[in-house]
Parts: sequence; structure tokens; C-alpha cells
Amino acid sequence: MFECHITIGLADAELGEEIAQQLHWSTSQIERDPVLGKASYFYLTTHENNLVRIKLRMEYASKMLRECGVLVIREKIEHIVYDTKGKT
Repeated sequence: MFECHITIGLADAELGEEIAQQLHWSTSQIERDPVLGKASYFYLTTHENNLVRIKLRMEYASKMLRECGVLVIREKIEHIVYDTKGKT
């Protein structure tokens, strides 16, 4: 399983939320990003079993954001090796 995150600024959160809803992605806001520093950011997140498909979905979502004037700060795809989320 792969997980993709697109990071944008909080000022663009409303547009990010709209695009995420259109594309069926989830969103979050996190303070003190471990890589980007102490500031808060807005994230669009999705999951996919296929690396090529998730990369294409990431590129499309980022393109939509940029076309709306949103600065995409970071794009990241992670390979999930182990995750207890959702297990009881």
C-alpha cells in the first residue's frame, strides 16, 4: 500500500479542501511538520495499491491546485510497510 501527501499552506486550505473532496482525498492540518519546521500546513492525503496510479493521481491533484493558484509546497509518496491503524 502507498500513501500520498500533498502539502500546501494554511491560507489555501479552503481550495485544498474543495479539490480533495472532488478527488475523494482526505485532508488534515498539522502543526510542527517534522521536515518543514514549526509552521502549520494543510495536507491532502490518499492511498493506493499501485505506485504508477498513485503518482498519476498525485500529479493530477497537484496540477489542479496549481491551476487554482495554490503553491504546492511538497509532494510525497510513501510505501507503507506496517501500520496498526484500523486494527483492533
